[in-house]
Amino acid sequence: MDYHQETLDNLRVAMRNTKRLCCTMLDTMGPEIIVLNRPDAPISLTAGQTITLTCNKTVPASATVLPISYPSWVGTGLAPGSQIFVGQYLFTGSETSSVYLTVQEVRGDEAICTCNNTCVLEGLALTVHIAHMRNEAPILADTDLAAIRQWGAANRIDYVCVSFARNAADIASVRAVLDSCGLDQTRIMAKIENLEGLTHSPELIECSDAVLLSRGNLGICLDPEKMFLAQKKLLRACNLAGKPCVVTRVVDTMTEAPRPTRAEATDVANLVLDGADAIVLGSETFRGKYPVDTVKTVLAICKQAENCFDNQSYYRSLMDYFGCYTISPNLGKREALASSAVRAAEKISAALIIVFTVTGQTARLVAKYKPASPILTVVCPDIRSDGLKWTLMGEVQARQCLLYRGVMPIMADPDFSLPGGAILDYAIAYAKQAGMVKSGDKVVVSQCPRTGYSDVMEEAGVVKLITVDDHHLPGMTFNNHPLFVIGSMDPLTKQD
Repeated sequence: MDYHQETLDNLRVAMRNTKRLCCTMLDTMGPEIIVLNRPDAPISLTAGQTITLTCNKTVPASATVLPISYPSWVGTGLAPGSQIFVGQYLFTGSETSSVYLTVQEVRGDEAICTCNNTCVLEGLALTVHIAHMRNEAPILADTDLAAIRQWGAANRIDYVCVSFARNAADIASVRAVLDSCGLDQTRIMAKIENLEGLTHSPELIECSDAVLLSRGNLGICLDPEKMFLAQKKLLRACNLAGKPCVVTRVVDTMTEAPRPTRAEATDVANLVLDGADAIVLGSETFRGKYPVDTVKTVLAICKQAENCFDNQSYYRSLMDYFGCYTISPNLGKREALASSAVRAAEKISAALIIVFTVTGQTARLVAKYKPASPILTVVCPDIRSDGLKWTLMGEVQARQCLLYRGVMPIMADPDFSLPGGAILDYAIAYAKQAGMVKSGDKVVVSQCPRTGYSDVMEEAGVVKLITVDDHHLPGMTFNNHPLFVIGSMDPLTKQD
């Protein structure tokens, strides 16, 4: 906890120094299976040798037996021929620190296996993945519950990533835990990394706020020739639902090398073209030799792919799916407004779309259609009461908007002291200073018709088209307007 607190405190300092928002996520351990009682020295295994996996947690780990953190093999379906993978945390597949096992016999809580390759088991933690086995363990481990209730609640985390999410019931149980400790504004990301999660992906997409495709773990459960299909289907389902989809494991080679392979570079670009909203780097930045180079490389590839993304074809594909070129379109009012804003931006070649929002949902829906124009989202704080206490919405929602592709969030002054209409002028002044627009550029605005922002007003918003000119707050700069990029962790103090 102390290490993570120091890291988050450093991040907050960096946010204030750079005037840039950053979203935080707590990744749970969940029902992950690990090797216990490891010796200080690495464990060497040879192809063809026999090794036993046992549920007896008191046995020391060695080259002949590996105790694991799972209560019993009984009822799991483990049988001769089952495939088991043991490797270091955030394994890349390129190093020799992972082993593939084939089960030969199951004796009570022991599984006798044959090693399929030679390796040296080492690293911070050794994880165990068993293909086609249902894991009955609770979705939140005891350590997860403690982390959420203590560290997560104290730091007002933006997202909780639910590892090994299996179904909607798992998400509901995590939601209950978050609500019970005051994290009702924290959103949930379902991590799909096994066959059960993939099978129930439609309900996971529907009940969660975002999805993370953990290709490392899921790739062990699936035959290699089926992985691409699972990825593309999941990305498409998330795109249609307007839920952000985050993908992992892109440039594993850069854990040890300063450049990715040609296949990895192409993979990153294809994720952008297929509609992914974000990429998570793992071993490359966790223990890699070139963490900064990795970030720069992936960023450069993503930028190039964005330039090649066919925004118009993507927009039309969504409209066709929802039947919006027919007499009875299947869109709600808020989504109709969002799609209209994107369509208008395309028609006039807008340099920018400005979205006013309270909950972030309007920004999410505009981002769903992946316009060619960047989306400047002005989050308008809203003070709400449940009869017992007052809650300020806005700060968390602004950071959460960073997960939406193409969105740059800023936050409006919480005291609502702006004169009528001035908030838009201030937003344009910020955009001009940030280099997002210049005089003469066209801008599409999705705006509430009056102050007093709420979910209702967000739904009743309007789309307007404006041209940026020098009459928008002449001489006004970002340094003296009441919109601020991050402020303090408590926006009411407005320290920055």
